[in-house]
Amino acid sequence: MTHLATRTVLASLALAAVAAPAVAQPATTAAAIDGSAPAAADGGGAVNTLNDQLVPVGDNNRYQHGYKKYNVSTNPLGWVFGSYGVSGSYAVHENVAVRADVNYYAPPGDLDISGFSVGIGAPIYFRKVYSGVFLEPGFQMSRVDCGSCTDAATVAGPNIQVGYHWYWDSGLNVAVALGAGRNWNSKSDDPSYDGYDDIYATGYLRFGYAF
Repeated sequence: MTHLATRTVLASLALAAVAAPAVAQPATTAAAIDGSAPAAADGGGAVNTLNDQLVPVGDNNRYQHGYKKYNVSTNPLGWVFGSYGVSGSYAVHENVAVRADVNYYAPPGDLDISGFSVGIGAPIYFRKVYSGVFLEPGFQMSRVDCGSCTDAATVAGPNIQVGYHWYWDSGLNVAVALGAGRNWNSKSDDPSYDGYDDIYATGYLRFGYAF
């Protein structure tokens, strides 16, 4: 009986040792699922997550279908070099926006020229508005006047540009684009249009805020 009792006690202890981790494991898993795990496990709430997955700070919008309707932008570098402009966009679809811009030119120095331009466009975004690669057809009209001479030129026509738009959760965003335009108003026999080819390069750099 003594040997039988000893074997029974040892068997009970072995069973308890095996069962203990099996009972403790679900409790740990449940804590991880319902977010009740110690704060130190996620850096005390200092890390950015979306559906319990780590996401770079400011990039939650890349995983969400929602988007901002309006975006206002300008090029602060242009203001330094005498090009003062502002652009406004409105999202008509999750992949399409309509845009208008107005600019005034007054370069510093002895160039003695000034001018203005207005343009419209419809950027088509491959991901969603204000984010990622886009293709933008548009139309622009520009006029440049020379203060110390009688020369003046007006350039008007369609253009097409390809660009990329960086957007962050704060609403701040940056867009850059390059393309080409067609001048419908060039006159080969008018010296005022020297330097204005029928086809010319276009592009822009804009820093904006979406809301």
